[in-house]
Amino acid sequence: MLFSMCNWGEDQVYEWAPDIAQMYRVQMDHLPFWHWPPTAMGAGYGAGTHDIINYMADLNPSKWVKKGAWMDPDFLETLYHVCSPGDRICTTMDFPASRTEMAFWTLWSAPLLMATNPEDMSDDKRAIIMNKEVLAVHNDPLFVGGDRMYNATSGAQAWRKPLNNGDVAVILYNSGETGQSTDVAVAWADLQVVDWTADDTVTVRDLWANEDIGDYSAGYSTTVDPRDHVFLRLTKKMA
Repeated sequence: MLFSMCNWGEDQVYEWAPDIAQMYRVQMDHLPFWHWPPTAMGAGYGAGTHDIINYMADLNPSKWVKKGAWMDPDFLETLYHVCSPGDRICTTMDFPASRTEMAFWTLWSAPLLMATNPEDMSDDKRAIIMNKEVLAVHNDPLFVGGDRMYNATSGAQAWRKPLNNGDVAVILYNSGETGQSTDVAVAWADLQVVDWTADDTVTVRDLWANEDIGDYSAGYSTTVDPRDHVFLRLTKKMA
């Protein structure tokens, strides 16, 4: 039995719901759009994926998430189509937006709920929701919610989540504020891992590609397109 509670994030629910429910909604309903204004009842900055990411950043998930007490930003809207009569293109959650959504729900250890027919999934949807290395971050037994490290005016954001074996999951994200690609970086010294220093050599692995990018000291930087991200697993190399 699982007790899921919903008051749409009102009354600072994250402060008291973890002692009552196994999962609890933290904001208004999630709609299948990147941006959507706060037209529904409930807490939050809006109903779009971008809006939820920014709201969750300000909630600091690591402060509240624990085993058996999950912050719930609502359903995933993976590759959701909303069409009006006469529309030629009606995908409101395209591949980059949907993969970004999945990465953040994973980083927060949030419930991964979706309405889809598992017998009739597209290859793109299967690639997003069934990536074993991404799901391993979600299911990591440390059960910590990931937090934002910084938010630049360029749209560049870096997020981190410590993992049970000492690795760190990192999202380098371009929120698309300028509509342009931008460089996004993470420095080892900013990860707040006790025994990591800027001089350490760290293996950087791309979780979506399921392959190592390489070994780096001090940090890692890459160029990210708007509404997109890279999802990394960082492993410190032993001397």
